[in-house]
Amino acid sequence: MGPGPAATLLGYATSSAFRPKAAYAPSVEVTVYCAPEAAGRGVGTLLYEALFEALAKEDVHRAYAGITQPNEASTRLHTRFGFRHIGTYTEVGRKFGRYWDVAWYQKDLG
Repeated sequence: MGPGPAATLLGYATSSAFRPKAAYAPSVEVTVYCAPEAAGRGVGTLLYEALFEALAKEDVHRAYAGITQPNEASTRLHTRFGFRHIGTYTEVGRKFGRYWDVAWYQKDLG
């Protein structure tokens, strides 16, 4: 028998250190990504639910998320999870030959 059908990755969610210095240890940066074919199917919600359930067991005080603008779907998802907009870095990222703004969101944890 040959191999079965290939699994399709629909998305991922992860957290990482906000900054490398020890003083920032209680803060994490979080991200969620959904493949285009998974958009609007609740995948991001399920991934973030699992991530924040795991983070609830850690010594984490704040979560931060940067959202490249414009991205209404990501903004809605983060708002539903209790994030609030705290500022925007203008033209901080460059991809596809142009500069992009990144809106920063914060969520209180624990």
